[in-house]
Amino acid sequence: MENVNYQDIMLDFLYDEEAREIFATIDYQLKDGVHFQDSGSQTRYFAYIQRNMKSLVNYYHNFFGVRLSEGGESPDNYFYLDFYGNDRGKISSRHRNILKSEYVIIGFILYKIVYIDNNLLLDSVQRLKEKIRIDYDDYKRGIYYLIAKSKNIGPGNVNDAMLDSTVQSALIEFKKIGWLILEGDEFTVLPAFDRLIKIYEEYIVDIDNTLNELK
Repeated sequence: MENVNYQDIMLDFLYDEEAREIFATIDYQLKDGVHFQDSGSQTRYFAYIQRNMKSLVNYYHNFFGVRLSEGGESPDNYFYLDFYGNDRGKISSRHRNILKSEYVIIGFILYKIVYIDNNLLLDSVQRLKEKIRIDYDDYKRGIYYLIAKSKNIGPGNVNDAMLDSTVQSALIEFKKIGWLILEGDEFTVLPAFDRLIKIYEEYIVDIDNTLNELK
């Protein structure tokens, strides 16, 4: 009887009135590395996780060996699965989603542009590409090196068109995991973008040296 009661408590989230309709979607996306926050189409999913946080934490810990975590502070808090570094517990490798090094660097530069250099109104993808190519020219050599390494080509074969394509691909990846909204030429950085800073905090603190070392 004690085991039954324990299971009931651990799976309380299944008794939520919205569970049948949205839990499967939330579950798949969390395992794919998506971050949920109170924004746009995620609001309903965010509210479900918030209501059922305790039992969901137990569920992912006991069944998959991973931690459902909360980042940020209200109203900019968000939820995600913490995979303890590279350990994804019992979650299938099919869900493995590791950011490419060049995407991480694009993320660093985006963070610098928006939060350090205070370009808070920047919301155009095309303008972002231009700023990285022109205003942040000092970092291009390092980004070129990472692009070349990723494509297994010589750095001399990388050009601005490839850089623009990498920026676009990075934004698409950030959208996929819930770090920003991307619609056509417009993008909006979401609270969960904070995760990039948390993961790579030691590099972000000294961001100029981090980027310059790539030259």
